[in-house]
Amino acid sequence: MLPFTALSAEQPKSNELIIVTLPPLSGLVAMLMPEKQSVCLLAAGADPHHFQPSPQQVGQLKKATLVLRAGRDDQGWPIRAKASQVLTLWKNQAHGWLNFQEVKAALAELAPVLSQQFPASKNQIEQQLPLALTEVDAMEKLWLPVLETLKTKGVMMQHPAWQGVMEAYEVPIWAVLESHQHGHEHGPRHLEEALATLYAHPQTVLLGSMRHSNRSLEWLSAHQTSPKPLLNLDALGTCNMPWSVLMTSNLNKLQSQQ
Repeated sequence: MLPFTALSAEQPKSNELIIVTLPPLSGLVAMLMPEKQSVCLLAAGADPHHFQPSPQQVGQLKKATLVLRAGRDDQGWPIRAKASQVLTLWKNQAHGWLNFQEVKAALAELAPVLSQQFPASKNQIEQQLPLALTEVDAMEKLWLPVLETLKTKGVMMQHPAWQGVMEAYEVPIWAVLESHQHGHEHGPRHLEEALATLYAHPQTVLLGSMRHSNRSLEWLSAHQTSPKPLLNLDALGTCNMPWSVLMTSNLNKLQSQQ
């Protein structure tokens, strides 16, 4: 059977639609309602910074029971839905689903909203919440040794997706090579400064992105005496991918360079 993808032929019934803007949000829904398939607005491989809803998606938004958003990451999206149907998580935190404490806070916020919108599933949701929180704690414990190692090395990253979690665990971030304007990289002077920093911290881990160009990191790697490998992490995953699978996949990539 083909995996569920955004806007696939197998859609939930129109009277029970959960629509999420970004794929990781569907993973949070599944932690509380394991049998629930969300509809993801962002298509596989698409750039979230240039999203425009299709006519089909506009129609689905009007029918949705719940629309789940990530405030800092989809704030420019033209989403038209009733305010009473929309829950916005992480209004002040970008890529909150990558930060363990932010995920736990989001689950605690999401559970009562799901219970209100889907009263038939209220008991299940209440039972799933402590299990979900325990799952997040267990995943954090798996990540801690890698984060401790990164604290001794520091990181450079192309895109700031992982900046929040690295800062939360005091991992030195020597440089973020994408400017504040998405898709625009810093100029030659900034790259020269990053290169000098890399010479000063030769154990630095280069964190690339599967969703963005990594040209600056590739240039830095190529200008080392011995080219450094790039770890291309995936901050988004796919629609209805379990959150634990997304985090484990990225953890495995980090562990491969320990």
